[in-house]
Amino acid sequence: MDHAIEEQLGIQNVNILKKGVLDSDEGKLFLKFGEEDLVKGEFESLKAIQASGTIQCPKPFGIVQRNGNFALVTSYIEFQHRKDWATFGNLLARLFSVSIKHFRQCGPFRMHKTNSDLLLALEQRSRLLSFNSEISEDSLHLEQEEGTAKFGFHLPTCCGRIPQENEWTDDWTKFFICHRLKPQLDRLIEEHNVRELIDHSDQLYRKTEKLLNCRQSIQPALVHGDLWGGNWSMCLSGEDTEPIVFDPSSSYSDPEFEFGIMQMFGGWTQDFEEEYDKIMGKSDGRHERVALYELYHNLNHWNHFGGSYRNSSMNLLRRIIG
Repeated sequence: MDHAIEEQLGIQNVNILKKGVLDSDEGKLFLKFGEEDLVKGEFESLKAIQASGTIQCPKPFGIVQRNGNFALVTSYIEFQHRKDWATFGNLLARLFSVSIKHFRQCGPFRMHKTNSDLLLALEQRSRLLSFNSEISEDSLHLEQEEGTAKFGFHLPTCCGRIPQENEWTDDWTKFFICHRLKPQLDRLIEEHNVRELIDHSDQLYRKTEKLLNCRQSIQPALVHGDLWGGNWSMCLSGEDTEPIVFDPSSSYSDPEFEFGIMQMFGGWTQDFEEEYDKIMGKSDGRHERVALYELYHNLNHWNHFGGSYRNSSMNLLRRIIG
């Protein structure tokens, strides 16, 4: 793949150091192989996280193809093992005080708040233009992103190896049911004919609508999408260390969706939650909604790894529907 990287991405002097790790004029590179939809989804997810200017992620250089195999090329990260949960909670919600080109009009950002900040800035800009015809869009330096008012993403992403459809949707409840919950249930029913899932699916959808009714006014937020403890770590930044996320499966979703996979694999610390909530706030009923998002990930793991996740999935489902 070293020659493919040079030819297809224009990175020079690529040399293999060990399996999946290369040296180059761009520094050390990491090579991740996978199906085309997986590497494309992860590449675009990393690009979106990097462009948000919020939390560190590996730099995505591109995708190379050779003999029918696809690989994502990113910067190589030397991980530091002691995690700083408080800083992670803060950075998941807050951008460093450094602005970047596309967002320089909006001041400090937050990963989960960036899109709503952009939408607010767009509304304020439109109002200003409508009331003052002497002000042009050019005079406002409108080179920033405009944000999205819809839930979804511009291509499918994979949480594991199973593609997630991300068709743009106006309503979060509809998006979660149609593009997250239902595909997992349908796959299990089709492949395993699980009678209890067949019997309770309609009841689960009604309960989901009830639980998510209070989230109808939320702004879509860019989420990592698979943020269990194995997909974030610490990296060196000058003489300090700071959190870094990787292996994303991003979409614009309810920011609380992020907590589902975190809850499934160990949860989070109190100082993480305190720092996160200082910026995002905490809404009543989060615990119940996180259980619903955790169910999605349990069903996804059941589809990936078989019956070892059946009991945890069914226990959660029964608890949710009461």
